[in-house]
Amino acid sequence: MVRAALKVPDDDPRERALARTLGIPDLVARTLLARGLDDPERIRAHLRPDLRTLADPFRFTQMRKAVERIRQALRNRETIVVHGDYDVDGISGTVLLCRFFRLLHADVRPFIPARSDGYSFSAASLQAVQDTGAKLVISVDNGTNAVEWIRRIQEAGTDVIVTDHHGTSDNVAEAFVLLNPRLPEAGYPDINLAGVGVAFRLAAAVAESMTGDFRRSPEFAEFLADAMGWVALGTVADVAPLDGENRVLVWHGLRMLAQSRNPGIRALLDCAGIAHRNPGVEDIGFRMAPLINAAGRMGHAREAIDLLLAPGYVEAQAAARALEKRNEDRRRVERELQEKVLQLSRDCPDPAIVLGSDEWHAGVIGIVASRVAEQTGKPAILVAFKGAIGRGSGRCNNGLHLREALKACSMHLNSHGGHAAAAGLEVRAENFEAFRARFLQVCREMPQGGVPVEADGHARFAELDPETLRRLDLLGPFGSGNPRPRFCTPGVKLVGQITTETRGLDLRVRVTDGATVLPARLVRAHARFEELRNRPGPWTIVWSPRLNTRGEEGPIHVEVHHLVEEVSSLAGAITS
Repeated sequence: MVRAALKVPDDDPRERALARTLGIPDLVARTLLARGLDDPERIRAHLRPDLRTLADPFRFTQMRKAVERIRQALRNRETIVVHGDYDVDGISGTVLLCRFFRLLHADVRPFIPARSDGYSFSAASLQAVQDTGAKLVISVDNGTNAVEWIRRIQEAGTDVIVTDHHGTSDNVAEAFVLLNPRLPEAGYPDINLAGVGVAFRLAAAVAESMTGDFRRSPEFAEFLADAMGWVALGTVADVAPLDGENRVLVWHGLRMLAQSRNPGIRALLDCAGIAHRNPGVEDIGFRMAPLINAAGRMGHAREAIDLLLAPGYVEAQAAARALEKRNEDRRRVERELQEKVLQLSRDCPDPAIVLGSDEWHAGVIGIVASRVAEQTGKPAILVAFKGAIGRGSGRCNNGLHLREALKACSMHLNSHGGHAAAAGLEVRAENFEAFRARFLQVCREMPQGGVPVEADGHARFAELDPETLRRLDLLGPFGSGNPRPRFCTPGVKLVGQITTETRGLDLRVRVTDGATVLPARLVRAHARFEELRNRPGPWTIVWSPRLNTRGEEGPIHVEVHHLVEEVSSLAGAITS
């Protein structure tokens, strides 16, 4: 159980004046002020993001060199290989560039490595380039630190343009061009673009170098609409921060997904069960992305490429059904592995869960590691071995910086990379126990936990009505970097019977702040069922308001993210 400080802004005297100026409810003004938005003009721009606010793609220091090389390839009719990755971000960016280059009548070939080949460039990449005879390779969502394989490919006479958002400034590949906004010399002002976002900026720069007739053509307009949808898919699925340019891109991309006539997108929406409504961030994260990811996890990511590049709806439907079957297989294998790992980790005294096996499916270990980290409150690393080599995925939600922790274990690893909360690694079987011991030592030594629980302000349930919630939704799309508004309310009691959700981690109950009663969902609170049944409160809760869409009780319910019993021993702290 994690305890952390609760941070709630003080009442802002400007709230009422801002609400009157903009004609918005006080609760919306309170949220805007808590997020640093206090200028009416800036707020109006925030509520309706404009694509014209995106930075010039030529702000990338090496972008002009990339465009010139691509135009040379187009003039000379060179084969271009788009080297993607097997996750949704890499697949979306690969589809985007392939569709764009086909619009320019280029000979373009997508290449996605198998999961067994490992992340980024490998021997399989070199073989694919040789097989196609390509003189230009453009990566998507990988390549920054692929020093050795990019060197070999370029020594064989093929130029490599890297578009990526991973990696570090250590050990950077000497590619022909490297477009990665996170690198110090990149020059681009927004460092948080997803891999598909960087690919989109490359396509925009090439398009800008073309004639006005091309940019005004119906074919280019149709491409742009589909491209925005692919950017939304990849950005949301990769959990990139939904602020800055990502928010602009996803805001427009969600609308383009709803309107798209692209056969692959329509079949994907049908398969996800959201063909007759506007998809949102949660639809991508929990319905669409798992279908796309299932290809690379249970088969080959090329199956997802075939879906999104399908020439007609019949072909797209067949590809979508195949992905649906892959996803069903993924769920089954995932459930079985999750039960095994939780059993193995039960009563484990170590500060982290580090396990490996040659019987595990490499395609699901990332998902299972995420669930195990969530349920145990500890960092979780799972490694699937194939012969002498193991490839692993790690997840962490207790404040430990996972990438830095793996860096401290690098002497025992073949490779590693990722982010603070999610990372991947490759390790030889004979080094696994040494790695495990070192990682556990690092977990004991590195700081973790203590991440403050933040809210946008205090609120009472009586402030909620459907129109206010619709206005709050205009601050979206919500996700990493732009969380759904959260409020803090003291003196809340649980009312009536607590029920568990079928096959879920949440609890259902009604809550009252003394004046208003609302249905509530207690997020990931299943482990506290007995405690909450015996202690109705009062509690201080941190919650988000939600409009009901599935015939639930009343028009509104609240999602309760954190509860703390109001006793003096817990003053100033919150338990989640």
